[in-house]
Amino acid sequence: MASSDARTTEEPSRIRPRQDSDVKKAGSGEYPAVEQTESSRPSSRGTESITERTARIDSKLSIASLLLERLPPLDARARLLGSAILRRDEVLIDAVLAEMTDEVVALAASRSRR
Repeated sequence: MASSDARTTEEPSRIRPRQDSDVKKAGSGEYPAVEQTESSRPSSRGTESITERTARIDSKLSIASLLLERLPPLDARARLLGSAILRRDEVLIDAVLAEMTDEVVALAASRSRR
């Protein structure tokens, strides 16, 4: 055991240079294994306009607001929905609404009866 301690004290520590890799050539966060091809990139025709995006989010906000009115204030989903509505967080709204499918269906049914 003493011989291994002596060996480690004799060898100074050093920083080894990175080996050349494909990651360095591709750029930070880009890996050649998942490069986008021309067909997988969204075309300018396929992107949605700001107006369409705003309308989609407003629709979800409307549903979320109606559901929020029906939930008890101390319900965790109500707090999440309230936060998501204030932030206009589409991902969080989608997640909460996905967990509340029964409530969304009931709300849609009551809206269609009017």
